[in-house]
Amino acid sequence: MQQVTDTDKNYSLEEYLKLDETGMSRHEFYHGKIFTMPGETLLHNEICISILMQLTSLLLPRGWKTYIENVKVKIENEDIYLYPDIVVMNPKEEDTKSSKNYVINKPCLIAEVLSDSTRKYDSIDKFIQYQKISSLRYYLLVEPEKHVVIFYEKDENGEWSAKTFTEMDEVIALPFFITQITLADIYS
Repeated sequence: MQQVTDTDKNYSLEEYLKLDETGMSRHEFYHGKIFTMPGETLLHNEICISILMQLTSLLLPRGWKTYIENVKVKIENEDIYLYPDIVVMNPKEEDTKSSKNYVINKPCLIAEVLSDSTRKYDSIDKFIQYQKISSLRYYLLVEPEKHVVIFYEKDENGEWSAKTFTEMDEVIALPFFITQITLADIYS
């Protein structure tokens, strides 16, 4: 990720939120440092939309909300705000009446569509931070150029396990939501 121009400055949370509300680009916040989010390709966007549509059709009737790219996730007990590509949350668990209603504190599922510039960041650095969120159950890393999804699932003991899916007919079970998706759903 590219840090904004003033690399010596530590920004306050208030300065970050104001910059992000009024700026033309999205920024992630990591303990006082601000990083500009890169633009995305058409394929990246198409896959994000496909995931969003699939999850929304499955989960909205059950009361879950699904968001794409322009909402932040706050890392529990940290001054860290990240922008996932897709995030699912339970609106009953969030303060949706707050003036800062573009921040999600208790996501249940996060998906990142990888790119050359974000692959390492999404699969290592972001995942380390996302694991600190007690409500998070699932983390999906989606390769846009080939049919590969790395699926992380947290068990009842808080331990994470990973499984890689590569076949279009493979089913990714999401028992917390009492549903499932296939790679064909993601790459449609």
